[in-house]
Amino acid sequence: MALEIARVVPANSRILDVGCGNGFIAHHLAAMVGATVIGIDLNEATEAAIDYRQFDGKHFPVADGSVDAVLLCYVLHHAQDLGVVMSELRRVLSDRGLAMIYEDIPCAWWDRLVCMTHDLKWRKRTGRCTFRSARDWRSLFNLAGFEIVNERPLSRWRNLAHLVSRRLFVLKQN
Repeated sequence: MALEIARVVPANSRILDVGCGNGFIAHHLAAMVGATVIGIDLNEATEAAIDYRQFDGKHFPVADGSVDAVLLCYVLHHAQDLGVVMSELRRVLSDRGLAMIYEDIPCAWWDRLVCMTHDLKWRKRTGRCTFRSARDWRSLFNLAGFEIVNERPLSRWRNLAHLVSRRLFVLKQN
């Protein structure tokens, strides 16, 4: 995933990885493109050696207009208030900044089953997951004031433990 992101973000960018988990995507990205990467998540700490800040689930702990790219890798379906997250996304992005969003898209019955299982696994920690169709995501991004500059399907074989249809959306502010 870091290679894919590195192709889109300019060298020496300031990047925010929302929901960074163990922090290794941020760590690899920083090394690959010379980026300054901040990782945020609900955990108290992360495994990788990165600039890590704990996230309260509502407010990104960075200054207004301070990042050139924001990564949301399979995290938006966990958002309990998508409007707040999209507002924070707009707040922290620089004028020409990009948001790279990876999301599970439950197209077939198998996808819905996998997403339901994921929801049950994470519900106690992050709240109920809301998986959406690609069309619904497009509409929500548009309503939040973003333009999709690139969108493409991803292989469900990217993660053998979570075989589900996926998409990558690259957004900029309108």
